[in-house]
Amino acid sequence: MATHFKKIKFSVVYNRNNILNQDGEALIQIRAYAPAEQRVRILSTGIYIEPRYWDATHRRVMETHPAELHLNDLIHEQIKGYKKREQELLQRFGAAPLRLLDDCPAVDAPDLDPYLTFTAFFEREIERPELQESTKRQHRVTLRYLKRFQETVLFSDLKYSFLSSFNKFLRSHAMGMNTAHRHHKCLRTYINLAIKHDYLPIDGNPYRKFKPRQEEPHREYLTEAELHLLEQLEIPTGFKYLEKIRNMFLFACYTGLRFGDVVKLARKHIEETAKGMQITMRIEKTRNKHTIPLWLLFKRDGIQWSKPEQIIRDRLAEQRLDNRKDLQAFPLFKLTNQYTNRCLKELAGLAGIDKQLSFHVSRRTFATQMAPRVQMPVLQRLLNHSTLDMTKIYIRLANSQVERELEKIEWQ
Repeated sequence: MATHFKKIKFSVVYNRNNILNQDGEALIQIRAYAPAEQRVRILSTGIYIEPRYWDATHRRVMETHPAELHLNDLIHEQIKGYKKREQELLQRFGAAPLRLLDDCPAVDAPDLDPYLTFTAFFEREIERPELQESTKRQHRVTLRYLKRFQETVLFSDLKYSFLSSFNKFLRSHAMGMNTAHRHHKCLRTYINLAIKHDYLPIDGNPYRKFKPRQEEPHREYLTEAELHLLEQLEIPTGFKYLEKIRNMFLFACYTGLRFGDVVKLARKHIEETAKGMQITMRIEKTRNKHTIPLWLLFKRDGIQWSKPEQIIRDRLAEQRLDNRKDLQAFPLFKLTNQYTNRCLKELAGLAGIDKQLSFHVSRRTFATQMAPRVQMPVLQRLLNHSTLDMTKIYIRLANSQVERELEKIEWQ
């Protein structure tokens, strides 16, 4: 009589340990139950989402998640891969022990869709879960320009002549050389992705021949004197709402943090050490863990706290007056980028700074202030740059600042 094997039962579970990571997300896992062994094995999907995106009833990612289709398909394909592995084990050994299931089963690569266009591929790949929402917005702008230029772009259209015509189209819309270059950079990313997915040959990237031109951009930053003006500014009674904006901007000038990281900063990221205060958080753009020793940055003679420490301590004291129960996770600076940049222009006017202030000026200010004081690898780490190329830009900015200051000297 033939032996009847009970198949492994697979189900999807979310946040099994009831723990969220620093980004407020939890892991989706696959539960494999083997009736023959009466054992359970938990397998990771590698996918993290916020609780608000999980449909506990249907055990799937909700439609409100921007990458819902992609993530649910990915989970389905992983389960499919485990089932395939189970069949292989049964055929080979007559049994499928849980311990022999691969931790990361190979997901069958889908057959290439012969009717897929490059524009459809572009639209699909924008929704990759690893992309930040701000990056997706920028990429969608490039896609809109591409579709205005040509509604449907085939993979076979991607030639040197196509890129040259697209470049002329961008420039004809009163677009600067560097703005056009950013759209080319984005388009090149998706062409490279198409090559990886075998929709284009490995030598089929037209950017190997077409090189879009780029100008050296003007990068605004504050000099030490201008930074001092902003620090010493007495804000008039009718403009007290600018106090928080100034503190937020100055904190970024002292730490080099981007806007997205400053507005995410909360008590849970702050640690008091024996030496002083430091912050540890996961950087939004790179997803790298980043630690900044605040007590070592912009120290002041005869004063216990450094400048960035003082700003954080003052903000924590203000926040204690709030009746919120979730203060550990509640941001210290909860403001929008647009509102902040509008207020910064008001601050510049009040301080007599004749520059177009935006929040990113703070990061450049930090870099130019630190460049003459620390070695390049240290500056790279402080700025959380993946390569030295971007860091070198700030070295050049700092050098030009030194030259301008030397030119002011009247030698006798």
